[in-house]
Amino acid sequence: MNIFRTTRNAALLTLLPFLTFSQIALRPKPKPGFETRIKTYVDHLEIVDTHEHLMEEADVAKEGPIDFMHLLFHYADDDIKSAGMSKPEFAELLTDKYTVIEKWKRIKPFFEASKNTAYNRTVLLAIDRLYGIKDLNDSTVLPLSQKLRESYNGKWYDYVLKDRAKIKYSIQDVEKSRSANPMFRYVEKFDAFIRIHSKQEVLALGKEYNAPVSDLDSYIAMLAGAFQEAMGRGIIGVKSALAYHRTLKYEDTPKPVADSVFARLMNSPGDKTFAFNDVKPFQDYVMHQIIQLVRKNNIPFQFHTGLQSGDGNIIDNANPSHLANLFLQYRDVKFVLFHGGFPYGGILSTQAKAFRNVYIDMCWSAIISPSYSERYLHEWLETVPANKIMAFGGDYHNVEGTYGHSLIARAIVSKVLSEKVRDAYLTEAEAIDIARRLLRDNAIELFKIR
Repeated sequence: MNIFRTTRNAALLTLLPFLTFSQIALRPKPKPGFETRIKTYVDHLEIVDTHEHLMEEADVAKEGPIDFMHLLFHYADDDIKSAGMSKPEFAELLTDKYTVIEKWKRIKPFFEASKNTAYNRTVLLAIDRLYGIKDLNDSTVLPLSQKLRESYNGKWYDYVLKDRAKIKYSIQDVEKSRSANPMFRYVEKFDAFIRIHSKQEVLALGKEYNAPVSDLDSYIAMLAGAFQEAMGRGIIGVKSALAYHRTLKYEDTPKPVADSVFARLMNSPGDKTFAFNDVKPFQDYVMHQIIQLVRKNNIPFQFHTGLQSGDGNIIDNANPSHLANLFLQYRDVKFVLFHGGFPYGGILSTQAKAFRNVYIDMCWSAIISPSYSERYLHEWLETVPANKIMAFGGDYHNVEGTYGHSLIARAIVSKVLSEKVRDAYLTEAEAIDIARRLLRDNAIELFKIR
């Protein structure tokens, strides 16, 4: 036994140098203070926010009373409901049915049960940094609500986004509405043209776009007209969120097959709804038409992949591996895969590495799970060219959430790059260059932001 212990201890001592460092040193060891220098650079860098759903500041009060619930109605609500609060009960708290204190009493048990999640930590971080309020509790909901109401004075967005979050440009996903704020750029979704299950939906689109639809050719002509109208409004990309509703597998359907499906749909009674499998060939065909319009106009295509907000969704629908046939068929289209693919980070590693036209966008992922984002950013920096990763998109309806998210995203980038420098995988200069790419330059180049 003594011989065994001696041998085992000697073996451990032999392995110790290899256990101490997670990487083989490829660069010289950094000069002391590199962590502070990298963090200072990242914290002061003017960045590009690649994905938002922000409403106009003037419209915030129209959505409901401005109180502490304003900070909980997006993303935090997912975890509050997951902790047990019903959707109808939560919805009531967004109205003026109850006083602020009454709202807090109803939501408190569920918030306390879920305040550990990153969604809710983002809220706590934002109220601390913006209002100096350290926690959401019995004694703070009233003063926080008062401060929120006073903040919306017409200058709040610029203060939070420009001065505090240091955002130079923000890419908005807000359908057709546009803000006069020069910070914002826009992408648009054409999912309504794909997510068709009835003749009634086709006719509704025809009415919206003032285009008579009789067959598949006239339907695609209406789509092309809507696309060019959006290009005229200055969109810089196209987004699809259909992973909430169907699989990301879009087969290359022959036109005669799509014609047949569309004819059956249009010859059906107006109130008939077709099952997904019956209309999938038509939906797939339309997606390919949209991608061809994206290619013609030389703009990127953003795909929602991974986690769907809310409940009742099928995660495998959003598996980015389903998109591989599109990457192969449209090698000259740049595809941007959203949300770090959570939880499919390893698949994103292989896709962004293997396809020159596939990019990773970490929008939303930092507040889904900071540790996931750190872990996979380490992996992506080891597997994917640094010009193909974007590290921040707030993905919020409220600017306070965007600000809190920006702090977390910067911290993740700083930490991962500092660890790479500490392990002598990168030099400090290389880390600084990569930080600038991840948080600003890659998005400016990809979306041709001027």
